[in-house]
Amino acid sequence: MQKLIFGVYGLICYTLGLVSLIGFAFFANNTFVDIGLALNTPILGIFAIDIAAAMTPMPALLTNILLVILFALQHTVMARASFKAKLTKVVPAPLERSTYVLATALVIFVMLLFWRPMTDTIWSVEDPMLRTIISALFWGGWVITFLATQMIDGMHLMGIRQSMNADASDAQNKTFVTPLFYKLVRHPIQTGVIIAMLATPDMTEGRAILAVGIIIYIIVGLHYEEKDLIKEFGDTYRDYMKRVPGLFPRLFISKKQ
Repeated sequence: MQKLIFGVYGLICYTLGLVSLIGFAFFANNTFVDIGLALNTPILGIFAIDIAAAMTPMPALLTNILLVILFALQHTVMARASFKAKLTKVVPAPLERSTYVLATALVIFVMLLFWRPMTDTIWSVEDPMLRTIISALFWGGWVITFLATQMIDGMHLMGIRQSMNADASDAQNKTFVTPLFYKLVRHPIQTGVIIAMLATPDMTEGRAILAVGIIIYIIVGLHYEEKDLIKEFGDTYRDYMKRVPGLFPRLFISKKQ
């Protein structure tokens, strides 16, 4: 019975996590507007970054900054080993990662619901071909992120493997591997997100707040993540840091390598 409960919990968290990530991508690119028009359900447009889903008594800038901070804090704090140790005193260890995914999904849903539009334009690309290329870069960033997660066991990263099999818990010893993208940059998941955040033919103030906030979170979060990785893998990871850049591949390969 416990195995069934764990499995169902993990599956629910995984589904919500996947839906929230897709929703976040649609939200950030105002794709819900197009989907709403295509389905003759324009109400879906309220889940677009430049259209308000719910009004709040606070000014738009303050509301949006607080939402980005909430997103960053949840991701950063819950990813730390010290927090995981405390969480597993309340939640069974095999469900720790699923709980993280669930919390992430809830935070993203809150962001989609309470984001306030800031529609003043910073830049807008008029050329149809260039707009298409930039939009392709946006979706390409998310493709990079998705593929990068699969290269390091996406099912484990989303918690579904641990919930289905307690022996796959994060508490077990991990093996340091650098498949494909990870030979070019140390953090291709975040690389894809940064590309997606910046690649837009229509950069509004609201979109800029989201992009800047997410990029700051990535930089700060990776600082702490790499400290954890050094503790876990020691000189192996230090050598990896020397050989491979963090977020963007080098244009030129040193002859010393």
